[in-house]
Amino acid sequence: MPFRRSSWLVRSPVIVIAALLAFALSACGGGSANTGNTITLGLPVEATTLASVYLADDKNMWAQHGLEVKVVTFKGDAELAKAVLSGDVDVAIGSLTGPLTAVEAGQDAKVFYGGFDMPAFAWYAVPEIHSVAEGKGRNWGVTTLGSSTDLLTRYAAAKAGLNPDTDIKIIQGGASAARLAAMQAGQLQANIFTEPQTVFAEKAGYNKILDLKDVVDTYPMHVAWGSSSFVDGNPDRAKRFVDTLSAAMQMTKDQPDTAAQAMAGAMKISVDDAKASMSEWIDKLYPDGRMPSAQAMDAFWNMGLQGKLFDSRIPDEKWLDPRFLPAAS
Repeated sequence: MPFRRSSWLVRSPVIVIAALLAFALSACGGGSANTGNTITLGLPVEATTLASVYLADDKNMWAQHGLEVKVVTFKGDAELAKAVLSGDVDVAIGSLTGPLTAVEAGQDAKVFYGGFDMPAFAWYAVPEIHSVAEGKGRNWGVTTLGSSTDLLTRYAAAKAGLNPDTDIKIIQGGASAARLAAMQAGQLQANIFTEPQTVFAEKAGYNKILDLKDVVDTYPMHVAWGSSSFVDGNPDRAKRFVDTLSAAMQMTKDQPDTAAQAMAGAMKISVDDAKASMSEWIDKLYPDGRMPSAQAMDAFWNMGLQGKLFDSRIPDEKWLDPRFLPAAS
């Protein structure tokens, strides 16, 4: 069945609120009581590109800026977005599609930090498939419907002359590791991965059929976002969060071995795999929190429009709040 964009956002208000509250309570163990210096931080999945977050948590850099941060990992951007909009998660670090889809549906969301501008995705397929076009009629894995992996896969299919709604079957399968296992079990024939699963996929004999680096120079892999009510109501907390994340990004660049150790511990992978992953994107990590280049953002929107994830391009002022960025301080 074709993916219906933002279907969880277009139910009646009463049903939506009840569903979101129920989800929040089950996902995070109860309602949020965050006050003062505490922040509940949501991550969509485990990802090597979140090394700076794992470093900040491992070294408790939050405390150096007077914060107490609880990190909760979800099963994709859709679940994470629900938790943010329910108020149970204060800040999310996830794909840009999450807040943009919410804003397009009239929800309260603001992006207030970028910096994770790495085009770190690549597509791999089973040995008999050598190109995106040859993936017609096959099962393609993404993290969740409506996520960046979904947007990019739809764009890749369309660019190869396929109709992403009818020519391929897009299946949400969670994080890269789970989707690689599904691929090895024969349930998926093509997949979009980041490091280290790209390395594992090559070792398993799968073909790289497209690399995002060949499409764009930078990409909004992750952004920090929250509800406008949280950001506007807690500007000091938001600023200290940004300052911590910026410091963690800078430390990641200055001390990559330390960051790799923290990432390896958080994700239960080898330090060598952590280092290999970081080498792929560390030059696209920006402590000043910038968004990707104008050209890359144009490409991002074209992908979203062509993949039918968005109805139209949303003006920056409706979703981006730059006042907490280090460059604006």
